[in-house]
Amino acid sequence: MPVARPRLLLTPPTRRLALALLTAVTVAAGALAAPAASAAQAEPLGPTVTRTDQPPTGYSVTFRYQAPDTVQQVHIYGDWWYSDPANIPCQDCGDARPPAEWQPGDVAATPWHTQAMQKGADGVWTFTTPLPAGTFRYAFTHDCTNELATGCTLHDDPANRWQIQPQYPGAPGAVRSTIYVPESRKFPTYDTGYQAPVARMGTLESRRYTSPLSTNPRGVHDIVVYTPYGYDPNRATPYPTLYLSHGGGDHSTAWTMQGVAHLILENAIQDGVVQPMVIVSTDFNGLPGGNEGYVNELRNNVFPFVEENYNVSARPEDRAFAGFSAGGSRAYTIMYNHTSLFGYHAAWSAGGPNATQAQIDRMKAVAGGIMIGTGLQDRLGNIADASQRNAAALRAAGVELDEFNVPGVHTWHVWRPLLNHYLRTLVFRATTTGLDVEAEPAGASHNTKVTATATLATVSTSVADPSGKVDFYTGDTYLGSAPIIGGIARLKTVVHGPLDTPVVARYEGDRLFNGSQSAAVDAR
Repeated sequence: MPVARPRLLLTPPTRRLALALLTAVTVAAGALAAPAASAAQAEPLGPTVTRTDQPPTGYSVTFRYQAPDTVQQVHIYGDWWYSDPANIPCQDCGDARPPAEWQPGDVAATPWHTQAMQKGADGVWTFTTPLPAGTFRYAFTHDCTNELATGCTLHDDPANRWQIQPQYPGAPGAVRSTIYVPESRKFPTYDTGYQAPVARMGTLESRRYTSPLSTNPRGVHDIVVYTPYGYDPNRATPYPTLYLSHGGGDHSTAWTMQGVAHLILENAIQDGVVQPMVIVSTDFNGLPGGNEGYVNELRNNVFPFVEENYNVSARPEDRAFAGFSAGGSRAYTIMYNHTSLFGYHAAWSAGGPNATQAQIDRMKAVAGGIMIGTGLQDRLGNIADASQRNAAALRAAGVELDEFNVPGVHTWHVWRPLLNHYLRTLVFRATTTGLDVEAEPAGASHNTKVTATATLATVSTSVADPSGKVDFYTGDTYLGSAPIIGGIARLKTVVHGPLDTPVVARYEGDRLFNGSQSAAVDAR
């Protein structure tokens, strides 16, 4: 990807951020004045992010685009229209306010609109707008009179085109240019630092594998694979794998191009809250058989290819799945009917069918965890209400799950934070706590000597071990705590009187692993 040439003097931290961006941007301090451009030094094409320290967002972006000379008018078509969440009674409804009118509490709403660009004396079309923090998509239209760009051809930004393009003709998804804007301390908007570009990146690649099931392309199919920074193909401990599904109208590039899943992962790794993992972004287009056909593709073709070509584990406990919208429907099919393929499941922005008792029983046995989430203003098929009703029904049936919903509609501004939550709170973080209790009389007194030994283990394969401490209880009585050393926490104590209630060990968790507790052990 091209890196923008700096136009302003940058401080070292800002320079590092600018060089790390995957989009062609320059982040500049608004207090610094740009030197006058000489005739020999043309302004760069592509987007430039500038810190303005001005309301409403503290940042602005200038887009410079070279259209053919025959084009009479260029509009920019961007993912940055806003609404008060209380004013979204239906999908594609809302206040439709441009970024210049952004207000605190707004959610990014649909539909997108076009905004006119201006042609300069140099023949380059420009447009400047304030933008809040986050990742945005945009494209350009030529001589398009429709405000929603309906029926108009969308053109990528050639100075900022996504690095991986579809491998087959007719692949869906027309907007393949993105921009990231940091948050202003003076005018805070959204906490989206977890999406920020990072200096140390792994490898992003598109792979084609043999697929007897695929009808488009026939006999082969595509995935996008991200191996994290520092990935070691010879590491003794294989990596866990996160499999992602896009929604309708997208394909295998969606989760990294639009969803910036690889950046969300690297930020979480950098924060020390997840272990490195491989991401596989799949493509359900051209696969017959609907949801079940997609499951067959995973089982028969995708898993074998990934496990043969990358140093990843073949254990189900070391696989996680997540999908949104149409991919969320596939997530429910996997979660309900093919539960044992994955240790972790997530279904987002999808209503979900009612579960049978057999499906509920399978979900209760999930080794890792289940997440359900949606945008709270998602009115597409009344998804917001349906998702929350289904989560409540599953909980009432005894299924443990993590429900996490965020303000927003049916957009990537919802799915990015859902993925971030999934990574930081659930994926490959599950533990088990075993307990052995020995009790014997404490001499002539009627007290009891108790030795409680808790054994901590990770559900998923990991190069790290759980750390911290384990708390021990008998009934509601706290017996004490013991540090975890080599996966073991051992407490020796004296209970006044007989040990007449079972002992339970509770692990509180650490930055990488979630807590767990033992079954009650009665040592009488």
